Amino acid sequence: MVKKHLKRLFAPKDWMLSKLTGVFAPRPRAGPHKLRECLPLLVIIRNRLKYALNAKEGEMILRQGLVNVDGHPRRDGKYPAGFMDVVEIPKTGDRFRILYDAKGRFSLVNVSEAEGSIKLLKVTNLYTATGRVPVAVTHDGHRIRYPELHTAIGDTIVYNIKEKKPVSLIKARAGCAAMITGGANRGRIGQVVSIERHPGALNIVHLKDAEDNEFATRATNLFVIGKDLSSLHVTVPKRKGVRMNVIQEREEKLIAAEARKSAQKSRKARK
Repeated sequence: MVKKHLKRLFAPKDWMLSKLTGVFAPRPRAGPHKLRECLPLLVIIRNRLKYALNAKEGEMILRQGLVNVDGHPRRDGKYPAGFMDVVEIPKTGDRFRILYDAKGRFSLVNVSEAEGSIKLLKVTNLYTATGRVPVAVTHDGHRIRYPELHTAIGDTIVYNIKEKKPVSLIKARAGCAAMITGGANRGRIGQVVSIERHPGALNIVHLKDAEDNEFATRATNLFVIGKDLSSLHVTVPKRKGVRMNVIQEREEKLIAAEARKSAQKSRKARK
């Protein structure tokens, strides 16, 4: 039997839904991204952007075709928007790219109109179609005919959404900048130091972030976003993919608390 519902307690943690404001969560429909690697449009409109107070209002906004994903109006609140998708609301002029923050949670990053027309696609498969036509399959279901000659699995294609054609290719090799899309390091951004090849097993990639912290992950978790850390093709969330340790997080929270206290004191003094 096909499931059509999802309890809120069992929804992915990176949606960051409150446990006490409802029983159910919108279960994503089958689409370009996996069930637990996507963000339903209803969650974006209602919980993240606060355009709607409840699901009914969110559905009314979507049914009018006011929300575009990668340039196409999407009217289903359960449509699965995922990593690198561009969510646009033309009526308000808002434009966001879905990425991961340094803690591995979904983050909506504001982008300009020029950057919103570009999307990065990771090549997940290559095959030859009827008539000897080479085809590249990407992480979000795109099938690109006649890709560049040296395209390999794991490389990233810079794709123009408006013109619907690839612009350039970024090779997955030592020295390139990449965001981690899976595992314990999801959301971190670093420069590839080396790639360990293990034929018949999993290849391991070693990276170094902007603060020279070293970490490693499986090659399948790598998503190349630039030729190096100084020339990224997309705007990344704050902290630029550098994960803080427990001590740094505590210090940051203390500084924020002190700033709030001083602001409250100044407001009281004015009164």
